This record gives sequence, structure tokens and C-alpha cells, in this order.
Amino acid sequence: MKERRKIIITKAAAAALAFAVAAPAVLAAPVNFTDMKDEQYSWAADEVKDMAAAGYINGYEDGTYRPDNEVTRQECLSLFARVMGSNAEENKEILTIAHEQFDAVMAPYSLTWGTDEIAYLLYKGVLKETDLVTYLKNDEKSKPMSRYEAAIIITKAMGGEKKAQEDKNAKLTYTDALMIPASSVGYVKYASDQEILKGMDDGSFSPTTPVTRAQIAVMLSRVVNKCEYTFKTAKLTKVDTNSRLVTLKDKDGNNTEYPYYEETVMRAEGESYEPKDMVEGVSAVFTFSSDKLMSIDAVTSTPDETIVGSYQGKANSSGKLYVKVTPNGESSPKTYECAADVSMMFDDSPATINSFTQGDTIEIELSNGKVEAIRGTKKETKVTGATVTEVSINPELTVKISHADDEYDGMEYKVSDKVVVKKNNETSSMDKIYAGDRVTLTLEYGVITRIDATSTTVTKEGTIKQIVFSDRPTITVNIDGNEEEFEVTRDCQITVNKEEAELYSFRVGDKVTITIESDAVKAIRATSTSTSSGNITGVITSINPSYGFINVDTGDGSGTVQTVFCSDNTTKFITTDGEMRTMSKVNTGDTVQINGTVTNGAFVAKLVVIISSADKTDSKK
Repeated sequence: MKERRKIIITKAAAAALAFAVAAPAVLAAPVNFTDMKDEQYSWAADEVKDMAAAGYINGYEDGTYRPDNEVTRQECLSLFARVMGSNAEENKEILTIAHEQFDAVMAPYSLTWGTDEIAYLLYKGVLKETDLVTYLKNDEKSKPMSRYEAAIIITKAMGGEKKAQEDKNAKLTYTDALMIPASSVGYVKYASDQEILKGMDDGSFSPTTPVTRAQIAVMLSRVVNKCEYTFKTAKLTKVDTNSRLVTLKDKDGNNTEYPYYEETVMRAEGESYEPKDMVEGVSAVFTFSSDKLMSIDAVTSTPDETIVGSYQGKANSSGKLYVKVTPNGESSPKTYECAADVSMMFDDSPATINSFTQGDTIEIELSNGKVEAIRGTKKETKVTGATVTEVSINPELTVKISHADDEYDGMEYKVSDKVVVKKNNETSSMDKIYAGDRVTLTLEYGVITRIDATSTTVTKEGTIKQIVFSDRPTITVNIDGNEEEFEVTRDCQITVNKEEAELYSFRVGDKVTITIESDAVKAIRATSTSTSSGNITGVITSINPSYGFINVDTGDGSGTVQTVFCSDNTTKFITTDGEMRTMSKVNTGDTVQINGTVTNGAFVAKLVVIISSADKTDSKK
């Protein structure tokens, strides 16, 4: 692991601490302040000297430090922002994002200095927008920061707020513990446990006492030494949620892995993300505290451009590497120049350009016109041990699977229009692939080109609890006291009293025998249904040609609407003039007389006579 520069030696502070009206501070503070030689300030002398040398604090033009002067709220906030890295060179882009997000929030407080620091604290979550009212509204910014308020800021700056919230009811041992505001007890405990804030000589904490310039120097020094905040700018090339590791690629092209933790904060362009949702291949700032990864701040949420296609080869010219890729949907290859520090992965492992062969699926990420990252997978891969959870045909044919391996579980793949299907070792087709089938998928460039499926077939008896009519109809059956839902296949064999029937022949409560293949119903048989003839006269209130039914108000005064199942294949539509029609030419509002059969309460139309048409202009068509 390469040594990282510590922030305490990277940059001088952008503004001086504690401007006195009569004696404004100078930019180059002397280290040996004339008024810090007194014995009464020996407890803070070294810290004042170190923090001045680091550029965090300054003295006055007359060479004094004035250790007893009080520190204002705005000054205190600014100092801890600098300790957290607001003026670090590595955080310049973060600061830009912070201003974009919070300049409008800060505007009402009319800050004449320190906006970088306040924006940075808002970005990092040390301050909330509501905190600005407490610390910066009107003359609040010029009031001295009290010791209990300093404890709150210190805790947040050190990433200890969660712990402070857990200890909000802690019993403190200070003699004046009851004087500490209840809402700050956990923060005082944290700052005390970390030995950043200590009690007075008499055993008290003195919560409302203003923080002095001598005290703030000691606090800053302790936070700096305790946290050792360092920063690294690099590419986030991989987030491995299984091993909880992130991979960084530095400007020299070196990849280094670091563990991340539950408390590691991850953001992209200022928005918080879960590790699994972090975009790989983007520039980011990595913040460490004593070598522990505290945060990842991606300064962009996406690479400049991502191209997926087929790898066609490489070329070297004048010491530069080029890759040839045929982008998906295009017929001709294109050549892209690689950056000097391009990172390469093949099948999720570090790779070189020689790891790729012609025809491999490749994904390249472009930044400033050059390839920054290359990821490849084999042209043909197999997924074994999968179970089909869904076959969808809208808007394109896809298969969704479940799998014991998280890499594949929940994946949905497109199906090639030339897919080869084998089921139970016999040639089959996609309409015979059902939910519950065990499958081995052969993928070419991530698209299914072959499915080898196996299924089991069982027969069960039960009572119908629900039928859902749709482009993927389902039936729920109570079997031995358990309600089970099944998809009804397109070629499901349905018989009632040994005669061919339709799904809408059944009603809730019917006893049926079903044949189940995997998780889909292949056959439904019933022997207890009864069929009789029926006649209906009324006005059509709605029509659904897609699912084959019309609703008719019989006009008996009860408001009851009768659902009638129709089909252009089995139902004849005719006007009183003898004109033949299809279901699509029947209109809402038409008065009709319907003859058909009633099976278990389901009315199936054989003849629909249109007595009068609601659409007069269409009556002669």
C-alpha cells in the first residue's frame, strides 16, 4: 500500500482563525507567539505551535495569539471543516459539488467568509440545513461556541454520531452532569471517551463555558492525531459486496483493494448509495482515518460513455494501445485508444489485453475520448442449475431465473429468435417452457441461444378458489387445505364431463383434477359441472375483445350486469338485417339478444343478435 499524505501537511488554511476587530489576523502566522510563553498556557503551547505550523490557526499582526479570546460559532465550524479536509487539494471536486448543492441553502445567512467550509460540512452530513439557523442566523454566527456545542461538532467530524445517539441516555461522571443539555449527553460522552474534550480541574465539564483560542488549538490537535484523515483520488473500479472489498486504480494504473465497513459512507455526485448500487469505473475521492476507509465520494455517477460489443482485436502504435470493438447493433468494428492506466477485467478477474479473444463480449468505458476500463466475458457461457421463474413476451421474449448463486439469482435474459429448446431430452419450443422448469442456459453475448429443460409432472385434486383471466391466466386451487397458484399454459387441455371446454367454463368452488408440469397447469378436468341452455336480452355496457367477454345490463331493475363469454371462433354475431359481424364490430350501447349455454353459472354465447345499434352510422356496414 502506498503511503498517503496526511492533510495536516498538505495545505495552509484558506482563512485565519478568530479575527479581532482591532487587530486583524495576518496570513503568515508566527509559530512562536509572544503571549504563549507564560507558564499558565504551557498546557496548550505545543498544540498552538503545531496547529499554527499546519496552517489551521493564525495569530495577530502584533505577534500575539491571545489564547483567552473566545472562538465564535462560525470560526469553530470552519476549523473542524478544515480538519476534515475542506481545503485539501484532493477534495476540490467534492467542494464544487457541495457548492452546487448548498449555495442556495447558505444564501439567507449572508456569509462573508467560510462558505467553502460550511458547504463541505453540509455535504459530509456534519451539519443539517436546520443547524444553520442555530449556528449562523443573524448574529448567532458571532456568538462564542460553548463546550457542549463543540462536543457535538467534534463527534460528527469524527464520524461518531451513531455511537452518540446510542449513548443519549448515558450517565456522565462530571460533577455538573445535570447541567449538560439532555440532547447533547451522547456527544459529550463520545468526545470525552475519545479524549478530545476533558473536564475541568474541579471535575466539572462546564458545558456552557465558551471555547477559548487555547482550548480550540488543543481540540484540533487531538482530533488530527486521533483521526489522521488522509485522502486519495483514484478510480473506483470494483465493489465486491460478497467480500466487502473495493478496488481502486491509481493514476499509475495500479489496483489496490481495501475493505469497507458498515459505517463507510458511499456517495455519487453528493447522493448517498448502497454499496451494491455504486457505479464502477468512475473517479472518486477516498477518505481514510488511520487507514480505515471512511467514505467514497464519486465525483461523477456514470463514466463518460459505455460501449458494449464484440472484441475484434488490438493494435499498438507509437507506444499506444488500441482496441477494436464492433458495438452491439453495428456491423463494422471501431478503434478506440486506451489510456495509459487502462484497467482490464475478464470474467471478474484482473486481466491483460492478451486475455481477450475475438468474439468475446466486451464493455469499454470512455473518459475524455480514451478507454479507461475494459471488461470482458466469453462469447459463450453456460448457466447451470437454474430454475425458471417467469417467461415474458412483452415487449420481447425473456426468461427470468432463480439460482443459488447470487450472481445469477433474479437475472432476466433475452431469448434469441433462433433459440434451440430441448425439454426432457426431446426437441421442444419456447411455449413449452414453464415456471418451475429446471434449466441449463447457453448464452451467446448474454442472449439465450439454447435451453435444456427438465420438468416433473404430477396430478392433484382440489377446489378452485380463483381464476385470473389475462394474457398469462392463472388458477388458484385449494389442495389439501393449502391454496396454490399456477400459471395456465396456452395449450392447456380443458374438459368438462369429458367434453372439450374453456377456462371460463369453471367457477369458484368447482372440484377439479389438474395436471401440473413444473409450476404450470397442463390439463384441467371436471366431472361435476352442469350445463343448460340460456337466453339474455339487454344492453351491452362494456366489451373486451382481447379476453373475449361482454357485459350486458338485462334491464330487470336490479342493476345486475351479466358477463357473457364470446369468441369469434365459436360465437356468431348477426344483425336483424342478416349482416354478419365480428366481436370488434359490436358496440357499447347495442341492444342484443343472446342464446348460449350456462355451465356452473358461466354464460357462453353461441349466437348474438344485434337488435338495435348504438352506432347508427355503422349499422349498414
